[in-house]
Amino acid sequence: MIAGVDRNPPLPASMKNSFSSPQVVCRPALPRDTTDILEFTKTIWHGHDYIKYVWHDWLADPKGILVIAEYNGHAVGMAKLTFASPSQWWLEGFRVDPNLQGLKIGSHIHEYIDQWWFEHCDGVIRLMTSGKNTRVHHLSERLGYEKVGEVIGHYEAAAIDRSTNSFQAVKIDEIKSALEFARESQTLRLSGLMDIGWTQVYPDENILSETISKDNAFWWCDYAGLILAWDDDDDEGNKILGIGLPACDIKSLPEFLIDIRQLAAQKECKDIFWIAPSNDKILSALKSADFETDWDDPAFVYEKKHPG
Repeated sequence: MIAGVDRNPPLPASMKNSFSSPQVVCRPALPRDTTDILEFTKTIWHGHDYIKYVWHDWLADPKGILVIAEYNGHAVGMAKLTFASPSQWWLEGFRVDPNLQGLKIGSHIHEYIDQWWFEHCDGVIRLMTSGKNTRVHHLSERLGYEKVGEVIGHYEAAAIDRSTNSFQAVKIDEIKSALEFARESQTLRLSGLMDIGWTQVYPDENILSETISKDNAFWWCDYAGLILAWDDDDDEGNKILGIGLPACDIKSLPEFLIDIRQLAAQKECKDIFWIAPSNDKILSALKSADFETDWDDPAFVYEKKHPG
């Protein structure tokens, strides 16, 4: 030993923390994460979080990625990157254990998924978040996301049990004409995107084909309008019709929405709802058709285009 030299000096405080303190680590989800995820999400949204209904399906989804944040040996955060349509990806299911704040868990997850999307995907990635969630706004903008819209979800009305002859099903060989109609409609121009079950997308042939196959695409009044819809259920198991896009000119929208309420009854749905664009003309039409919402604030839609 050299005089005056300690071969084993104490570690600086910063190095002690880096080696001894738990670190947030993001990785693909595993079945063993199930207990942790379902435990902390059961208190979110006053016990009404939907994660418990989709977790196992998300684990088995071969497209996209289900990511968790691990801290001190436990899964404490999660998010899902979902394939919505060719070149369209949806970031959803963002959750962080409410008891673990200040660790920037959400930032770690978002950055991890954003990098994974950059390396493995193409096209556009989108997400929707509360208009009050400024942390997600700032993080999204820092990562290069652009706010592209606001929606209010959801506007709801009861189905009208009255027969209507205003609708005819879109045929599979009408996909191209229906897609062109949807993209050129005034309602899509005002909204920019459509909804396919709490997922904002731009209509394409894949989406039209799937909607037609599920008997949820109809021409209205001899091709004056086009309704693209999707099916859902409420907490009591009642069937609900979700409006994806009511493609028409804006002046016809109030009448179109009333007729869609009749279509919902024919499809044996109790209610109908639309995650509607926060646009004055569209919201006025919803009010005229007796749709209501209990949402006080809009949600923001962000998107990022792949540089490739």
